[in-house]
Amino acid sequence: VNYKTGGSHWVMDSGCTQHMTGDSRMFTSLSGDVENYDKITFGDNSKSKVEGLGKIEISSEYSINNVLLVDSLNFNLLSVGQLCDLGFQCLFKPNEVIVSKIDGGKEVFKGFRHNNLYLVNFNSKNTNLQACLFSKNSMGWLWHRRLAHVGMNTLKKVMKKHLVRGLKDITFEKDKLCSACQEGKQVANTHPSKTFMSTSRPLELLHMDLFGPTTYTSIGGNNYGFVIVDDFSRYTWVYFLEDKTEVAHVFSKFAKRAQNEFNTLIK
Repeated sequence: VNYKTGGSHWVMDSGCTQHMTGDSRMFTSLSGDVENYDKITFGDNSKSKVEGLGKIEISSEYSINNVLLVDSLNFNLLSVGQLCDLGFQCLFKPNEVIVSKIDGGKEVFKGFRHNNLYLVNFNSKNTNLQACLFSKNSMGWLWHRRLAHVGMNTLKKVMKKHLVRGLKDITFEKDKLCSACQEGKQVANTHPSKTFMSTSRPLELLHMDLFGPTTYTSIGGNNYGFVIVDDFSRYTWVYFLEDKTEVAHVFSKFAKRAQNEFNTLIK
């Protein structure tokens, strides 16, 4: 198996922070704007310079985006962390690795184990390339999530005006639905109204809530609110307090007054 730089095999690497290769001939687009990247440190503490950042076509339809060109790197490294950031999960088994979508668990592609390395051959017919992971607009959805699920049209404007460094050659197309956006726009049904009374007289059941401290102190110097609701009559009392330690005293005064008014005891 040829898994050296320049071949079709990529090594699945959990210690690699970003996809990278050492062969500039693999890139279909390559930018030298890498001044923000530090040197790459390897397991033996040796360092190599980042010479470029670009895209590598792996088929007529799909590409790997945000790949670093690293000087003297002898392998094509596929970053497990970068895959996870795109919304995928990697399952390593004794003889294979399976990459699937976190939402729904749909399998994206799989690789094989060779000499204690997990490899993916993107030229193999057994590799499933139907995933959006390597599609030309996959990075668009990544930026959609990074920027608080902003709309694709807004992202296009951001890219055209060069407002974000590194946001180049990315396609922003709404070719699928964002599950998080769908959930965020959903509205829950209101709780159905009660069709029967759970109490038979006033003061049988009281609902109480204390809120605060409020952002601003009232003119009277209060920072808390104490609300009491009678379940039977729905009558509501609101008391404003300087401190929450006043609750016991206020409730004691309320109980005496309410019991006199309704001529019944608090249960």
